Amino acid sequence: MSRREPVLDVVWLKDWKASYAKLTTDRQRACDDCGFALVKQAVTPGLRIKPIQPEKYYFEARVNSGDRIIFRIEGGTIFFFDVVKHDDIGRYGRRPRAR
Repeated sequence: MSRREPVLDVVWLKDWKASYAKLTTDRQRACDDCGFALVKQAVTPGLRIKPIQPEKYYFEARVNSGDRIIFRIEGGTIFFFDVVKHDDIGRYGRRPRAR
């Protein structure tokens, strides 16, 4: 019997909720599949998870040819920040400033 990794706790942030609500039903379903895989830590090659350059603070996961999930994992929690078009990833290249 194989050992399963624990399921991560989830935090859906405001930008995620707004972006997700604007997606079509098909794109939402694709985000759901990708998000559930991340939460269960069942990473597949199709997700193409990688850090966003240059600071590598945020990570991106490929949903489809155009959409990316922006997230971070801290401790046992995954934070879903946004779902964006591939061309908009650059705005997540830098760590947010401390307030």
